[in-house]
Amino acid sequence: MLKGRKSAVGLDIGGSCIKALEITRDKYDYIITGYGQIEVQSEADRSDAIRELFAQCRFRTKKVVTAVSGKSVIVRYLNMAKMSDENLESAIRFEADKYIPFDIEEVQIDTERLMDIPGEGGKESNEMKVLLVAVKKTLVEEQASMLQQCGLSPTAIDVDAFAVGNAFELNESLSPGMEEDKTIGLVDIGANKTCINILRNHVSLFAREIYLGGNDFTNAITRRLGVEVYEAESLKRDPHDREVEVQEAVSPVIEDLGNEINLSFDFFENQYDGRVGQVYLSGGGSMLASLEEEFEGFFERRTRIWNPIEGLKIKSDNVDIDSLNKSSLQLAVAVGLAARAI
Repeated sequence: MLKGRKSAVGLDIGGSCIKALEITRDKYDYIITGYGQIEVQSEADRSDAIRELFAQCRFRTKKVVTAVSGKSVIVRYLNMAKMSDENLESAIRFEADKYIPFDIEEVQIDTERLMDIPGEGGKESNEMKVLLVAVKKTLVEEQASMLQQCGLSPTAIDVDAFAVGNAFELNESLSPGMEEDKTIGLVDIGANKTCINILRNHVSLFAREIYLGGNDFTNAITRRLGVEVYEAESLKRDPHDREVEVQEAVSPVIEDLGNEINLSFDFFENQYDGRVGQVYLSGGGSMLASLEEEFEGFFERRTRIWNPIEGLKIKSDNVDIDSLNKSSLQLAVAVGLAARAI
């Protein structure tokens, strides 16, 4: 089964956990053919953890797609004069110098034409919206070198926020009745950071990282309730009869994170004509009890948790389905990375 089909592993190298998800494409089906995750204590342990993970998981392929994030990654959305792709490639280097706080020779630059900008009164304009991504070369080279030393073949290095967008687009394409002409906010709450990606008609027009995440919820519970970290992690997902205490503990963090997300929505809506209509939550931090309802009230717009593996088939003889389902909300980045390569 699946012999000769195209496979890739999405490798999400998180701050506290490394997740690997293999997807194989078989005509119109996307099949999860391998999955695993492993806790990692420090950056120095990452290569050993990746080797161990791949030794355990029996993946079909060594082809991996991974991502980078943090302050060495610069994302800008630019208005530029319409031009050919060939001219854009040379023009973007000149434009990039205005927006990148690093020496232009120190960064790897990528660009993508997103959309033509409408003129006033519905008339055609001479401008287009362009995505510029710049990443410090040392970050890309170190990540690629680490993966190669682990015996893997890195085929692309993406950005976390865009991987979440890829996963959502795949999820939507596999669901009947996909709604067109909408603006949505994707909010992926990881351990140490939250990624925001705002899509309009399937095009990313805003991306940002906020350095608050699930660990901040856990730490707030630990401090307020005087419990160990492992117990705080458990209470975060299922507070049992301590729901009021847990909500009081995490309330300041929810407010801080919600304010930052709302600022992003406000910025987007001031730049573009239209409102972010729906918010979709993912990531391990989204499993905080009652967060969906809290954020819906905070944002005053429809907010729901979405499952990144919904619609994907599973090759059950090589995947621990219970473990996969338990961790599914944490897999948006890994799904989006794998989907990029197939």
